[in-house]
Amino acid sequence: MNRRYAPLIALAAITAAAGCGSLGGSPSGAPSAAPSSAPSAAAAASSAPCTTKACIAGDLQQNLTGLVAQDEAVSTKVKCYKRTVRFHQAADTYSATCVVTYSDGSSVTGTGNLLLSAKKVTFEPAG
Repeated sequence: MNRRYAPLIALAAITAAAGCGSLGGSPSGAPSAAPSSAPSAAAAASSAPCTTKACIAGDLQQNLTGLVAQDEAVSTKVKCYKRTVRFHQAADTYSATCVVTYSDGSSVTGTGNLLLSAKKVTFEPAG
């Protein structure tokens, strides 16, 4: 690939994937089961997150689409492989291998990360 991408670390707010209820919370408009003394939405989310490989891969795909690279190319398609999903307990993070296709037609393989406590996703291109 002759297009050089600086390591892209993109952060995006996570939205719940349909059918997964991924990062906890309740469906739009439904009351939350979290007690009112809960310190934050992130703490409530950690009590019932999506933990299946398919759901984690889907969350990554959904939330990495639309991000802008340093050269202003926009990610238009993301494929994360559920067989590569791993949980890193010490960091409370899931990761998976993803292929991101950009608006300029280029594709980059790298690691998508889902940080549960902060409700963030990141993408780090491989080498």
